[in-house]
Amino acid sequence: MSHLYKLFLVFLLIPVVALAGNFGSQHLLHVQSASTLDKGTLDFRSNLRFFTKVGELLGGNKPANFSAVNYWDVQSNVLLTYGVMEHFDLSIMNRVYVDRNTSGAEYNSPEDIFLDGKVGSFGLSNNRFGYGLLGKLRIPVGKEYNYAFEPYTAGGFEYGIMGLFSFFNDPYLHDRSFSLHFNLGWYNHNDAGEILLSANNPGNTTGLTYKADGNATELQYGVGFKYPSELFDLNLELWGINFISAPDSMAYSRENFAYFTPSIRFKPKSWFSFNLGVDIRVSNNTNTSASRKTLPDVTQNLNLPNYPSWKVYLGMNFRLMPITHSKRPGEKANVRSKVDFYENLLQQRDKTRSIEDELRRLKKEREQAEKELEELRQMLEEQGGGNK
Repeated sequence: MSHLYKLFLVFLLIPVVALAGNFGSQHLLHVQSASTLDKGTLDFRSNLRFFTKVGELLGGNKPANFSAVNYWDVQSNVLLTYGVMEHFDLSIMNRVYVDRNTSGAEYNSPEDIFLDGKVGSFGLSNNRFGYGLLGKLRIPVGKEYNYAFEPYTAGGFEYGIMGLFSFFNDPYLHDRSFSLHFNLGWYNHNDAGEILLSANNPGNTTGLTYKADGNATELQYGVGFKYPSELFDLNLELWGINFISAPDSMAYSRENFAYFTPSIRFKPKSWFSFNLGVDIRVSNNTNTSASRKTLPDVTQNLNLPNYPSWKVYLGMNFRLMPITHSKRPGEKANVRSKVDFYENLLQQRDKTRSIEDELRRLKKEREQAEKELEELRQMLEEQGGGNK
């Protein structure tokens, strides 16, 4: 039943899953740009991420009734972003589906609602550098929390803030040349008192309910590189978290992690684009959670990672407003060539102004020299008249 449901969601989201690009408040797959959407712009985005691995038993002595199981970690999200005003956009996202891989409950669907507000598109050094600020809020909607393979959450009202910094090699048209992006933020899981393991969990052998002792907080970071071309964007990202205050030992995901993500974006039209990327874990696979005799865990005695060692990312973006006619690549090239032409004219005009300024300076110097020469003539005439 669960596998059929997953397949149903995947096929249901295929028209949507092709809809996720950098329009959803201007970002790569994980790293945010300091730019915001223009006022009145509305974008719809969705993505699908998945990891799978066969859970083979560690060691040579397998029980007679043991059979390998193919574990999945699937996550689907849908998102709307609207440019509210200049320098400010607002995003709302719903996690449509996420695997839990726990006894008696295999998934949350739907899960939580995420609200992001971004203030940005502020420029420095003639818009070559950009900066902004992102505020985050997570509203719990799911049935249960604290599950393996996914970043930590315990069902609290989570919130955070993140600073955004960008460098654009082309300060006039940011998508015409490479750019660099850096994110650094603080996040509070607000999980004190939230249930990590309930007494009625089928895998709980203690019969006790375990709750989080305090609020887990973390440092979130990301560095991204984007190299655009006519039809494709090539992206590289390094991102992850470092806990400032780690979650309780009964949490499945209480370790720091870091991922490297190469991705490509295909832009066949001006109003939609496709994404394909792979998250590759570069952090170690240590596990600091409680004893497996206390905390039921799908990774127990199996060759499964604490965090997924890789995840495939599929996405697509669709611009709903303003409605624009799509442009073929050749038309885009024509538009860009016109921009290059006018930009060259501006540069020539600047050079002409510079030459005119130089001519004015030389003219003033000549006038000053003539004035000084005239004064010298007068002095010589006066001295000559006095000697007679």
